[in-house]
Amino acid sequence: MKFESLNAILIFAIRREHDARELYVMFRDMVKDPGAKTLLEDLANQELGHKNLLENALKGGNIERIGGKKEIKDLHLGDYMVTEDVGPESSPQDVMLFAIKKEQEAYNIYHMLLGNYEGTELEELFSRLVQEELRHKETLEREYEEHFMQWM
Repeated sequence: MKFESLNAILIFAIRREHDARELYVMFRDMVKDPGAKTLLEDLANQELGHKNLLENALKGGNIERIGGKKEIKDLHLGDYMVTEDVGPESSPQDVMLFAIKKEQEAYNIYHMLLGNYEGTELEELFSRLVQEELRHKETLEREYEEHFMQWM
């Protein structure tokens, strides 16, 4: 996946956060366990917060003037993408593994962006997103372990 500008990367990230929120809302509506519903609602709200942070960065002015260590074309964001998807035939375990992989994907992308924009005004944004995506992944992994690893 090629990006021509930092704006394009942020727009992509905004769309990914929107999609992650929609995924958690869909899962929330599918599950019956009240605790799982609460967890998924919380994750959905956090993804909305990420989307808002990224939108505010875009609205904050011309971010194209912020230089990174590498040119945008050389960031290789596609290397961090999860290609498989979930569908109607997916098991709850498949859904959890997919969500974990998506959180790892988000972490990897923001971590790479943090490294590229360290020392700029975007460092705080990407640092926060790195920490929060890692926390999401760890939360999902704990839930996965509790609900699925007990049978292995």
